[in-house]
Amino acid sequence: MSKPKPNRRGSNELSQRFGERVRALRKRKDWSLEELAERAKMHVTYLSSVERGYRNPTLNVLAAIASALDVTLSSLVKDIEEDK
Repeated sequence: MSKPKPNRRGSNELSQRFGERVRALRKRKDWSLEELAERAKMHVTYLSSVERGYRNPTLNVLAAIASALDVTLSSLVKDIEEDK
């Protein structure tokens, strides 16, 4: 897999796709960003930057988000891999 390329804002496509996935799962539950942040036990501004693709979260953060959304870690990251 090639190295993700940053866009103009400094984030990369993989981070953006992951953030879009988190946002879609959150909206499916009809939760606000604040509600997900509280459930995941993280600051809302950090979670916001994850959703916008500005952060590259650690495995522990991914696990906390997955747990809060009541999904498996593998389903959280499903289909976000870059084209090969």
